[in-house]
Amino acid sequence: MPRTFPDPSPGAGRFLHGAAWSALNAAAGALLPLGIFVIFARWLPAAEIGAVALAVAVSEIIKAFGLPGLYEALLQQREDRQRAAETALACLLLGGFGLFGLHLLLTPLLVWLVPGVEQAGLAIAVLGLRIPLDLAALQPQAILAERLSFRRLALRSILATTGAGAAGLSLLLAGHPMAGLVTYQLGLSALLLLLTAAGTGTLVWPRLHRDCLRRLRQEAAHASAVRLVAAVNNYLDQVLVAGLLGGLQLAYYNLAKRVETILITAAASFGGILFQPVFARRRPGDTAEGLRRGLMVLTASCGLATAVIMATHLRLITLVFGPAWAEAAPVAALLALGGFLRALGSAHGSLLSVSGRNRQLLRVSLCSAGSGLALVLLLAPVGLIPCALALALRSLGSTAAMAWLTRHDLPGTGRVYALEVALPFGAMLAGAWAGEALAGRVLAGAEQDLASGLLTLAAAGTAATGLMLLSFGLRLLCRRWFAMPRPAPQA
Repeated sequence: MPRTFPDPSPGAGRFLHGAAWSALNAAAGALLPLGIFVIFARWLPAAEIGAVALAVAVSEIIKAFGLPGLYEALLQQREDRQRAAETALACLLLGGFGLFGLHLLLTPLLVWLVPGVEQAGLAIAVLGLRIPLDLAALQPQAILAERLSFRRLALRSILATTGAGAAGLSLLLAGHPMAGLVTYQLGLSALLLLLTAAGTGTLVWPRLHRDCLRRLRQEAAHASAVRLVAAVNNYLDQVLVAGLLGGLQLAYYNLAKRVETILITAAASFGGILFQPVFARRRPGDTAEGLRRGLMVLTASCGLATAVIMATHLRLITLVFGPAWAEAAPVAALLALGGFLRALGSAHGSLLSVSGRNRQLLRVSLCSAGSGLALVLLLAPVGLIPCALALALRSLGSTAAMAWLTRHDLPGTGRVYALEVALPFGAMLAGAWAGEALAGRVLAGAEQDLASGLLTLAAAGTAATGLMLLSFGLRLLCRRWFAMPRPAPQA
């Protein structure tokens, strides 16, 4: 007997439940990896950090050729889901192990081409195992998303990061920091697969069914192309920086990129756990409220973090990573702004990805990735700061394009952005700068130690949060004003 489809229109209560678990996963997904990276960054030379960053970037790009868009295709199936899941897993496993072999063949070429990674060939090769592990996890994850299993989707990421981090840090304390960093990256993928499938009954036996493959292939191909372009957008610039500037500059750029990745990871958490499942089972007319709520959630979470990072970037980077990383601070601030803009675009992208519009999403993604790579090639030799500024402007353009594609799903898109995004983010940014300036005056002449740094960050964060809450009240007043009926004209 076929499984029934749950209520297709989660109400506000269910949306808030999903948003809470998504926020928890986003916070943990940002802070736990960041904390682990900080420890490794203080133990390992920057060039070795750059070598592992290169391996992860290459594996992510290669992984995108393994039809990961089968995940979005599965979410859109309304019947015969069991056989569709079996077909999807068979394709993902075949693609994953084949691409792992390709990764092994490319490893010697990378070691030869990129300066400063000659001693990391084995680490780069081993990290290719992430490819089949990550692809295999997509099939059970799709079933969890169908069930709206917000709690399980959130906890699996938190527990996987915690377990992999504990294993990696144990090796670091035992005197093997490079092996610990590799173990952390590989263990994260392995535990994510285990915690997604174990005890959920979601993992099926892989079988190829031709009729299911025909039904899945078009949307899977388009969604996979979108994921490939996203991987290129996220990682290929690091490979280019490594080739153009070497491992040390890559390490600085990778640190700044990690700040951007924190925001993108948070947005991906909301997208995968909340937005995509909700939009996949929407009723006509429900998407406008879903998009509005999504933009509000992303602004309150990613926008607040971005405001604090931009206001305190030099103190924040040197406090967390050490004075040796000060050169990366302004680059991190600009990439944080770009990450927030990309996060806003993820709300529109989540809707496009599960509503049969992956071809449109692909066009925007291709333009974004292509322009980003061109900007890196042109501006990275000039300096990382102008390169980061150009990339932030590129992110603004891609988000505007996705908002345009969903303009009929969200009537009055410009007004929604003014009230739900521009007003609160402007208030948060002003508050963060004011808090940082006030703390600087109070602490003038004080030694730049841990206590003064934490006080400055706390002042910026508190001021930004206060003005954000004030802006919510102003936004509600503006929404009521816009909704007021206009007086009838006098006869």
